[in-house]
Amino acid sequence: MRISDLQAFVMVADLGSFHAAADQLNITQPALSRRIRKLEEMIGVPLFTRTTRQVHLTAAGRNFLERARKIVIDTEESLASLRGASSSRRELIRVGCLPSLGMKLIPAVLGEFRQCYPFVALRVLDMNAIELVEEVAKGTLDLGIGMYTAANPNVQFKPLGREALGVVCHREHPVAERANLCWRDLRDYPIASNIQQSGNWLRIQRALEDEAIQLNWFHQIRSMLGAVITVQQGDGLAVVPRSAVEALSLPHLVFCDVAEPTIHREIGVLTPTTSMQTLYVREFVSRIEERMASLSW
Repeated sequence: MRISDLQAFVMVADLGSFHAAADQLNITQPALSRRIRKLEEMIGVPLFTRTTRQVHLTAAGRNFLERARKIVIDTEESLASLRGASSSRRELIRVGCLPSLGMKLIPAVLGEFRQCYPFVALRVLDMNAIELVEEVAKGTLDLGIGMYTAANPNVQFKPLGREALGVVCHREHPVAERANLCWRDLRDYPIASNIQQSGNWLRIQRALEDEAIQLNWFHQIRSMLGAVITVQQGDGLAVVPRSAVEALSLPHLVFCDVAEPTIHREIGVLTPTTSMQTLYVREFVSRIEERMASLSW
């Protein structure tokens, strides 16, 4: 019995698809089918029932799954220890994140993680919250750092904090000196809106609609950088989370809390529910979670 055959079995069981499992394992679908067939012949029972569109575990397959998963994970962990000591092979973790959170969290854990796993590289992609859920669900990301905008059976979300949304402006803007600022106080100022739908944008729109507040959405932006461009001079405002301003560390910009209503975004870690995480991904996720839990939002 080969570990690659067990890995193929676990991947098909998790994804419910030979095609998706073959893509994840970077092998052809016929090669994957041969691995499963060899495993079934060795065990002596069928592990899957197959239709033209779906794959289901048999009773024997369900009983065997967790044992097979443990063997695969234990083998990966043993190999990780060996590679850490003697191998130059490079592993890759694919991380998606909201830009403001990525700048705040990833550098803080990367140094410590690199000491333990010097052969593990990161591929970091910044994207909005809606894209984040979609890419984690598809399995193109190993983890996401951000918001859970819509329920998805292929995504697991662990909330770790709530962050208030407010406005950023130039330090000489009239709003910068206001105490007890409310959303209705902002109606006379041009405000940058997101040209795309994003998690923050949807959260703001819903909250303000509930209070029948109409702001002067004037400029159009696509990113946090676009927001900064619109407010560096003049009377513009942009709605952002506090972490975005802290991450940019620009002395001429000010973050202002806004109330009535107070608008929060819930942030945490997103992981696929339909794929088996490697030791390295589990370790990186754990360190991100610890870092997020220690922050004061």
